[in-house]
Amino acid sequence: MIRTLFAALTALFLFAGCSGHTLESEKSETYDFSKLKTVAIVHPRIDDPRTTSAQKIFDEVIAKEMQKKGYRVVSDRTRADFIVTYHLGATDRRHLSNDYRVIGIVPTYYSPYYGNYGYSYVVGQSTQSYEFSEGKIIVEAIDPHENNLVFWNAKMTDKLKRFKTPEERKKFIEEVVEKVFENFPDRS
Repeated sequence: MIRTLFAALTALFLFAGCSGHTLESEKSETYDFSKLKTVAIVHPRIDDPRTTSAQKIFDEVIAKEMQKKGYRVVSDRTRADFIVTYHLGATDRRHLSNDYRVIGIVPTYYSPYYGNYGYSYVVGQSTQSYEFSEGKIIVEAIDPHENNLVFWNAKMTDKLKRFKTPEERKKFIEEVVEKVFENFPDRS
């Protein structure tokens, strides 16, 4: 239930924008990608009726991205050469920043800098705090025929925001998936 709630929150907010995202991606240098032809897209509880709309959109968009890269998407994971699985999550964060500001100028009767009858600055510390939610997607490519070897993975994090329309959310998911799979090898 909690996982479904996290996925639902991710569906409502998703990532804020590509400008502040963090993307990490790794692939095995020794794995033979040329043997891969078919792929199955899997996420936890795919047959669960509580599967969120965001997960369904991610399934569809990842399948399209794999097809663009030349792989044939199959629904039966036992017939796939490899499996792409992903996990969605959201975390609440707090950011604090301190700075010092001049909050006034006052007359002084003695100052080591200005001598007698000068002026000095009054400085105060200001602490700014804001809270935000951060979304994360983790994607892994797994070879089920070699002891579930993870031969490629990527992780992307970004601030969450609300989308005004379902089309806007889907377009953004497409952009995220394209960036996540940027260094996944094409089948050619």
